[in-house]
Amino acid sequence: MKKLILILILTFSLPFYAQEKETFWKIKSIYREDRKPFIGLTVDYMQEIYDHNFHFVKRNESLYFELPEKFELDLKSFKSLRQLHITDKDFYEMYEQKFSGNSFIIKFKDNATLSPSKNTIIEFKQITKEQFEKNIAEEIAHQKEIAQKINDLKSELEKHAPITLDPIKKLSLKSADINDDKYENDIILLIPEEIELRESGDVKNEKFGDIKVGTFKENSKIYDVDHPKNDYGLKQLTIWVSTDPSTFSLEKYVSEDANIVLVKKEKDHIVGYKISYDFENEKAVVASFFTLKYLKVGSAHIFIHSDVYSSQTKNDSNSDEMKKILNFNYLISENINLKK
Repeated sequence: MKKLILILILTFSLPFYAQEKETFWKIKSIYREDRKPFIGLTVDYMQEIYDHNFHFVKRNESLYFELPEKFELDLKSFKSLRQLHITDKDFYEMYEQKFSGNSFIIKFKDNATLSPSKNTIIEFKQITKEQFEKNIAEEIAHQKEIAQKINDLKSELEKHAPITLDPIKKLSLKSADINDDKYENDIILLIPEEIELRESGDVKNEKFGDIKVGTFKENSKIYDVDHPKNDYGLKQLTIWVSTDPSTFSLEKYVSEDANIVLVKKEKDHIVGYKISYDFENEKAVVASFFTLKYLKVGSAHIFIHSDVYSSQTKNDSNSDEMKKILNFNYLISENINLKK
């Protein structure tokens, strides 16, 4: 009888002990492993990750995320930051993740940084269930507030554009041959005589709809625009070439990004603003000014693109410097076309 009772106790106890207690987590910080500060645009990229405000519940070997959106992650198969829905940063090379006490860390190499130290850590901390639920409720309310501020700014920009486009001048043109990664498409452009196209040796990445073009991406070629008098560095116009089999539609690209405000739209060319949220000052802001022209040659997608971030300039987003750069890129872009 005693043995039978013991067996029954064990039988009913096993499911209880097989279930690991739920624990609740939130993002704590992001930092270089050597603790040196981030530099350049990396500051914005790391802040972008932190602003996702990741919150998850750990049950057994799975993580159940509540913020920035609902999704599940199996720890055994967690190998890439793309699984955290950071989908447009392919130059982050994750190499370790582990729980230790009240801390959970994710280690990755940031292959795009110019910093000597590329090893980067995302750290999470354990919190109480009550704090977790309070944070979720507050975040939902905050997201509604952010959405309203962004919509208000978009409406204001549509009425009062901070930057105006200069009339386009017709420039003297010359022929320039460029290649895709497969050298299968004969791409001959007409470009302004005053510029040269140079295959880029820098670490660069962009995403146009479903098409990712970058230094470490397949199907990719990147060309920089060189001008003898004007050199705006990362703010300069760039030509991105991809033979990705995905399709691209300029109409779809605009409609799917709710934070784009157009200043000008033509058949194959758009100019406008991208809106983001300044969490430090709690307001919607113009994050960047862009010009994008799309051409297609055979299987090759050609994106003539510049995205000038407000943080790259010394003054406000409506500064003379920003206007000068945007109009230069727009002028050059408008004067680049396929040779017929």
